[in-house]
Amino acid sequence: MTNTLPTALAAVLAGLLAAGCGDGDRAGAAGPGGGQAGWGGAQPPAVVTTATVEQGAFAVDARFVATLDAKSSADLYARTSGPIVEVFADSGDPVRSGQLLARIQPDEAAQQVAQAQAALRIAEATLSQRQANVEVASATARRTEALHQQDLVSQQDYDAVQAELVGARAQHELARAQIEQAQTNLAAARLELEKTRLVAPFDGFVGQRYLDLGDFAATNRPVFSVVDLSTIVTTISVTEKDAARVHVGQEARVTSETYPGRVFEGQVARMASVFDPQTNTTEAEIEIDNPDAVLKPGMFAAVQVTYRTEPTALLVPASAVVEGETESHLFVAERVAGEAAAEPRTGRSGEEPEAPTGPRWVARKVAVRVVGTGAGGRAAVEPAAAGGELLASGAQVVVLGQQTLTDGAPIVPSEPAAAAGRSAADSLDEAAKEERS
Repeated sequence: MTNTLPTALAAVLAGLLAAGCGDGDRAGAAGPGGGQAGWGGAQPPAVVTTATVEQGAFAVDARFVATLDAKSSADLYARTSGPIVEVFADSGDPVRSGQLLARIQPDEAAQQVAQAQAALRIAEATLSQRQANVEVASATARRTEALHQQDLVSQQDYDAVQAELVGARAQHELARAQIEQAQTNLAAARLELEKTRLVAPFDGFVGQRYLDLGDFAATNRPVFSVVDLSTIVTTISVTEKDAARVHVGQEARVTSETYPGRVFEGQVARMASVFDPQTNTTEAEIEIDNPDAVLKPGMFAAVQVTYRTEPTALLVPASAVVEGETESHLFVAERVAGEAAAEPRTGRSGEEPEAPTGPRWVARKVAVRVVGTGAGGRAAVEPAAAGGELLASGAQVVVLGQQTLTDGAPIVPSEPAAAAGRSAADSLDEAAKEERS
C-alpha cells in the first residue's frame, strides 16, 4: 500500500497555517476603498481572543517577599568565666522566664559568699557589743550627773564620764556602718555567685546552644540564644508612592511555601520616619501572630498588604493590558455600527480561509491605569487620566493577539488559542488513523 501519511500531514499543516495566518499577498478583486474584496480594508482582520469586562469588589494590595524574624530574641553570654558544670536545656526546648539553663563552676563565688556572710556576723556581734557599751556609759553618765549636782563629783570626773558616753555612742555608729558594709559585700558576693547561673530572660524557645558540658565559658562568648516565637516580625520596603497608603494597624496576610494553603494574619506595627536616599524607600515592620510557633526566624514569606477595597472596580484579565513606555492600554472589540456578527468561513485543507461575507469588528485602543492585580490573573483598571474614557461592564477586551494591533484595526474574535491547538492535534490523529486503515 502506498504510504500517504506524509502527504496527509502536510495537507493538514498547510491548511492550519493558511487559516491562522492568511495570505496577505493573494490577489483579489479590489473592493470599496481599494482593499481586498470582502475584507473592506487594506489588510485582512487579525484573529483575536476576547474576554468580558466584569465589575465587582477588588482589594487593592501590594505583595512583598520578606525574611521572617522573632520579635524578641537574645544571645545569652556568660557573665563570669569558668567551665560549664551543668546544662539543663538544649536547642529547641521551650523555656520560661527565669528558668535555669546552665551553671558555670560556682566554687570560688560560693566561697566569697561564705566569707561575706562570716564578716556580716562579726559586724553584727560588734554592734551588739557597742550597744552594750553605750548602755553602760549612759547609766554611768546619769549617776555622775546626779552626784555632780550635789557637788560630790569633781568637774574633771564628770567631764571624763561624759566623754566616755560620747565615745561609746561613736563606736556604736561605727559598728552599724560596718554592718552596712558587710551587707553590701555579701550582696556583691551573691551577685558574683548568681553570675554562674544562666537563666532565660523571657518565655520562648532555646534557639541554639553554643557550648557543651565542660566547655570553658568566657564573657565574650554566647552560650545560648533564646527566641520568642509567639509573635514573628518582618520588614518590608515601601516606595514613596505607596508610603501614603500604608499605616499602622493595617492588616497583612502572610504565606509561606513551607505551609502551602495556610494564611497567617498580621498587621503593620510601625513605620520608619525617614526614607533611604539610595532606594527612595522606607521600612514598615509587620507583626504576625504565630500561636503554634510554626513560623521560624530566617524563613522566607510572601506578604500581602491590602491598601483598600474598591467595591465596584472594573476587572479585566491582566493579559489584556499592554504596557507601553509612557502609558498602559488595552483594546476593546467593537462591532461596526449597523452590521450583524460575522465569522470567517474556513476553506478546505491547503486553501486560504474565505473572507467573511457579513459585518466587521474593529479594535479600539483605550488608555488605562492599572489599580492593582489580584488572584486569578485579574487586574483592576481605571481611566489613565481624569475624565478619560471609562470601560463598560460587559465589554469585550482583547486578551490574545493584541500586541500587533493598532487603533481601529479590523479583527475577528475567535476561540482561545488552546482550542486551535486541540483542533490541530485532532487533525493529525485523524490523518494517522486513515493511514493505518
